[in-house]
Amino acid sequence: MSRITRRTFNRMAAAAGALTILPIGSAAAQVRFGSPPFQLGVASGDPSADGFVIWTRLAPEPFDPGYLGQTIFEVTWEVAEDASFARIAKQGTAWARPHVAHSVHVVVEGLAPGREYFYRFRIGRYESAAGRALTCPPADAAVASVKFAFASCAHYEQGFFSAYRYMADDRPDLMFMLGDYIYEDAWGDRRVRQFDPIEAVTLDDYRRRYTQYRTDPDLQAAHAACPWIVTWDDHEVDNDYVSLTSEHELCGGEAVRSSFPARRAAAYQAWFEHMPVRPSRLRPDMGVQIYGSIDWGALARFYVLDTRQYRSVQVCPNPPTLQRCDFERGRKILFGGAGGGGHVNPNQSPCREALADPARTVLGTEQEQWLDGALASSGAAWNVIAQNVMINAIIEGTAESPRVFTDSWGGYPPARERFFASLLKRRAANPVVLTGDIHSFWACDLANAAGRPVGVELVVSSIATTTYDRSAYLPLNPGVKWHDGLHNGYMRCELSRERLRTDVVAIDNREDPRSPRSVLATFDVKSGDPHVHRIDG
Repeated sequence: MSRITRRTFNRMAAAAGALTILPIGSAAAQVRFGSPPFQLGVASGDPSADGFVIWTRLAPEPFDPGYLGQTIFEVTWEVAEDASFARIAKQGTAWARPHVAHSVHVVVEGLAPGREYFYRFRIGRYESAAGRALTCPPADAAVASVKFAFASCAHYEQGFFSAYRYMADDRPDLMFMLGDYIYEDAWGDRRVRQFDPIEAVTLDDYRRRYTQYRTDPDLQAAHAACPWIVTWDDHEVDNDYVSLTSEHELCGGEAVRSSFPARRAAAYQAWFEHMPVRPSRLRPDMGVQIYGSIDWGALARFYVLDTRQYRSVQVCPNPPTLQRCDFERGRKILFGGAGGGGHVNPNQSPCREALADPARTVLGTEQEQWLDGALASSGAAWNVIAQNVMINAIIEGTAESPRVFTDSWGGYPPARERFFASLLKRRAANPVVLTGDIHSFWACDLANAAGRPVGVELVVSSIATTTYDRSAYLPLNPGVKWHDGLHNGYMRCELSRERLRTDVVAIDNREDPRSPRSVLATFDVKSGDPHVHRIDG
């Protein structure tokens, strides 16, 4: 059987003026690439009781977007009960199509619940690395425990991803990514790697950004270790954006306002292309369905929220005091304070009245109603809510002149009270909120405006960014039980019917790719007690 090179097929496609389809079993299947095609690794996610999604993307030349041309490739996949692939449970083929950057999202179904599987991909003589995935236990199963980790905020330039490697070494059942998986722009002084381009704006830009991230071996190891449950925050699109509003709108005017929907659509598409999520999440309005829930037997219901796509614009945005424009490849890119979140005094007009507006929302009406219904139907022993920005309203400044950050739930007091009211009304058992975004570790008790305890919030620092120490403000925040603003890292948890135990795992030096790790603190949340307790002294 003759072999046909990739360039020959691209020439055929160009000559035909149409797509070329490369099916398995034909001469075309013997195509050779200049380099291995699975350089971006594999991933799994969106687990259910009978399956999960497995992902890869063909990229023999990762930074040459035209290398594969318009060819559609047929890729073989296998799911096995053992790491040696001696017992194949499911197998099939999937198409890697050019309009989604030759990514592959396979929805695997018909597997046994509550067990471990292994998966891999093949095309021609090339084989991917193997990944590990798990199915959820049956919804009514009496599960003894579940191990999971959660993380956020990984700036490729500002540090190495050794935290991801350690997360993989822990071999959890699930990993939660709480947003800022990528950063769209370059900032900071101490950079260990370089972005190209400096700021992502177009679909090609965002694809290139994800490609840079996905070539990182530590990130690949974390994705291969277990299923990921993913949400996003702002930097997957643009700093502090909400809905269809860019942080740069005040300084960029109509030009930014009119162009931002296309930028957001490009960012959303690139996010989908590189995440192990179901294709059914794509919406006809160019949005993506992020929010949802999974049940881990009768032990836990895990909820995932989207605090960006449907949110009302922040009140009292920072004035456009810096309107410096830069030009790259002929594009006008705006940097600096131009809207978005800011620190405001909640007791002063006009911000006081704006903050109190009950029409303003973080989740949007549809997501709020969904969450209320999901909490009402939950019979789980624990209700764990993964989301993006801090719910505990951290007071900064002084007692006489307090400030709150308007890009967090603290900038939406009525929406936060509705969230708390839903937890209380639906009698959700043992609510725990997992949060990222703020580049520091926190362990907090949550209470509504009347002071009634609601649950616990655990906030993870960043994988690799500059960190922010707010310990000076702890006297103003009695709900905060512990804070560290000096370290990067992640949180790892073991959940049983009796308790949630959480280790705060710190990376000593994000600028060292082989940096050691250490446990800064360990916390316990006991079933029936809506408070977090430090147990390591």
